[in-house]
Amino acid sequence: MLRLSFVIALAFALPAMSQEGERTPGGRDGFAAGLSTWPTDSYCTGPMSAAMQQVDPRVVLKRVQHAARCDVRLVLVPPRRLLTYNGRASGEFSVDSAKRFTDLYAAELPPDTIRKYQRTILGLNLADDYGCLHCWGGKKITQEQIAEWASYARARLPGMPLGVRVTPNWVADHPPLAQQLDYAWAQYATRKGEPQEYFDKSDVIARSLGLKMIMGVNVQNCYDGNKSPPCSPEDLARFGTIAVRHPGSCAFVSWRYNESTWARSEIRAAWEGLLSEARARKAEDCRR
Repeated sequence: MLRLSFVIALAFALPAMSQEGERTPGGRDGFAAGLSTWPTDSYCTGPMSAAMQQVDPRVVLKRVQHAARCDVRLVLVPPRRLLTYNGRASGEFSVDSAKRFTDLYAAELPPDTIRKYQRTILGLNLADDYGCLHCWGGKKITQEQIAEWASYARARLPGMPLGVRVTPNWVADHPPLAQQLDYAWAQYATRKGEPQEYFDKSDVIARSLGLKMIMGVNVQNCYDGNKSPPCSPEDLARFGTIAVRHPGSCAFVSWRYNESTWARSEIRAAWEGLLSEARARKAEDCRR
């Protein structure tokens, strides 16, 4: 009886599907909401309407096409090894390497393809963890470097929304960067203060720079540090609701999918509440 109840609940949580396993029209209308590293094989069968994924240039077109069939909106992330001097994920960031990566994407995503999939492609993150020394071979990534890369990407990937996965005050420290971007990011954890204040402050700065905002929650490291536990169901619902309802947000994408966390029924129930909030809100574009 318990197993039957779970199957029925899961059926309500999943969007409508065709016999071929693809989404039927109207299955995921509304505001983009989801998790980073959401499994690709769950695009069509899972409840999320958005994902942030590291995608190699060799498979980017197929990934975008698959997401479009499933009505999932993607934030694309470059593999770090393609952005470094030495080709290693923990190497020093290189603008020249980032430009070569951009050329590889441009070969797979010409302007007409970007236009065709403009609803599916939510954005392209220009690297991340900019101040993390051990992430980038002992050197921070600077705003000037990202501005140079962004200018190049604008020319090579026309129509592609470009963003940074960092709060907009980082962009404000180098104003020329803002002109090259579409969006910044606000990802909440309790160490960042009160959630409403955190999202409101980020929104004010983003608006002053002419940027959109993707908002989310660090659902896997929710509290005082990178090794803190995942959000409790109650905190996930509370923090996430503020973000998904925030008028300054163009999407709700949180860090990150974890199989063991997702296996908890109370976590899935909290997510169903957040996804219901998202479906009640109209879709937004993260282009400036």
